[in-house]
Amino acid sequence: MTTSAIDPADLILYGGTVWTADPAQPLATAVAIVGDRIAKVGDDTEILALTGPDTRLVDLAGRMVCPGFNDAHTHFENAVDWYFQVPLTDVNDQAVLAERVAAMVERLPAGIWITGGDLGDFASTQASSPPLLEPVLAEIDALTPDNPLLIRRADHQYFANSKAFEVARIDRRTPDPRGGRFGRDASGELTGMVYGQAGEFLQRLVSPISLEQKLVGAKGVMAQLNAVGITSIHDIARLPAVTEETIPPVFLERSFSNTQIFQSLADRGELSVRVYAFLPLDTFEALADHGITPKTGDDWLRFGALKIFVDSGAMLPPFDPAGAAGTGLTDGWSYRFVGEERFAHLVEAGDAAGFDIGVHVTGDRGARIAIDAFERAAQVNGSRERRHRLIHAWHVAADDFARAGELGLVADVTSDHLALYSRNLDEALGLDRSANAFAWRWFIDSGVVLNVVSDFPGAFNKSHVAEIDPLRNMCVAVTRATRDGRFHPEQAITIDEALRAYTANPAFSSHEEDVKGTITPGKLADLVVLSEDIRGDDPSVLLRARVEQTYLGGRLVHSRLA
Repeated sequence: MTTSAIDPADLILYGGTVWTADPAQPLATAVAIVGDRIAKVGDDTEILALTGPDTRLVDLAGRMVCPGFNDAHTHFENAVDWYFQVPLTDVNDQAVLAERVAAMVERLPAGIWITGGDLGDFASTQASSPPLLEPVLAEIDALTPDNPLLIRRADHQYFANSKAFEVARIDRRTPDPRGGRFGRDASGELTGMVYGQAGEFLQRLVSPISLEQKLVGAKGVMAQLNAVGITSIHDIARLPAVTEETIPPVFLERSFSNTQIFQSLADRGELSVRVYAFLPLDTFEALADHGITPKTGDDWLRFGALKIFVDSGAMLPPFDPAGAAGTGLTDGWSYRFVGEERFAHLVEAGDAAGFDIGVHVTGDRGARIAIDAFERAAQVNGSRERRHRLIHAWHVAADDFARAGELGLVADVTSDHLALYSRNLDEALGLDRSANAFAWRWFIDSGVVLNVVSDFPGAFNKSHVAEIDPLRNMCVAVTRATRDGRFHPEQAITIDEALRAYTANPAFSSHEEDVKGTITPGKLADLVVLSEDIRGDDPSVLLRARVEQTYLGGRLVHSRLA
């Protein structure tokens, strides 16, 4: 592209370090943007020559520019639901509760119910824990004059504010229901505590979260993502028109986001992350009737991948689950597993239809079942471009790494899980076998494409809140740091590899390497500006650096700069 063809630029970032993630593109100091695309990358002199009367100029002042971060495994709608819930499991103190409630009120419109649970849960598990908190109604009322609030304690009793009682038409004269009661002080006034069936009655009054309310939460969640430099996500999603036509045996899709959330925001021009949707594998036969086939969609919402569960840490023998407490490992399957025969059939059929398939596996037995199915599908369906995935992949048997590489698999590894599930592994599995755990170096060396992902927002039951910041997740991947030291540090990856695992690799995984993932002329201008250059050998920079600005298609969606 010649200078005259792109003169003038709409936006120029200059005076910094531009890490392009493109081996064919040398390190640069400036980038020019026209419309929503990168027009030219180079040094300050040649890029500033593209300045016109309306060009926006941003002096990077030595800061670093990277491709926008791409989190390749999220549960967006879960995060939206959490957006309206006060995080309470670690709270058993009135001052901390008030602080959390005040933060929630600040971001929610008036009239929306504030919920949350389970207050004091962590405290209740301690041998010498204090009694569970009975919140002070007057203090909470002062914070929530316009929002009804109903929160649940760890013992499944409830606390409601006066606005909730007002909405429910409950006052001091209201009789206690059968099987429950309203907490009252010595004068008969309501204290806010609600017990038994009285609490269940109030819970049933909480308004279901409508699509319009979810859009409010979605914009708040997107702001959180943009603030840490995320411009794209690969989200576990569902097509409501398809899922409503099925009769699932259990709550299979509790963590699959309604794609209508993304489409509605895109239609309004309010989507500030690009979405690659993973739909349920067992619904793939109905997708074509709704216009969904591999690689359909646009730059905002794209389809082409399917998701299925296998295990909850199922391990190959020999394995003793009694000696693996706290590791998340077992000798059984996930309740969501459809069985080995049905699983193999679905993988083969989805592969034949041209979809990429992501399999949730954590134990090495689950990983082997998945790799076997991918291998069989390739043999039966013949050669084609495949980008199947192992999702999480905590444990993989030593001889299965090479097979994964030969099949061209992708591994979505959740670095945040390392600290959670690596304790006692050396003792539970033995040093030789535990060396295969969270073996990110071996994935790369075997030819597997590695994505570092968050699993945002965390466990469905809120027992774990995911780390969303890509820089911190990269730091774990580079240092292998846990509470007990560095877990098998020989499996660490480099900062450059970690950066690629949040940029170029996820773009490749979703067949979008031609439009995103590197700072290359012609690609989408999705960029993140970091406070300093994070390349090199010192991982502490990943904890020190901050996201200063985030651009989506050349549009500023987050800034900490004046």
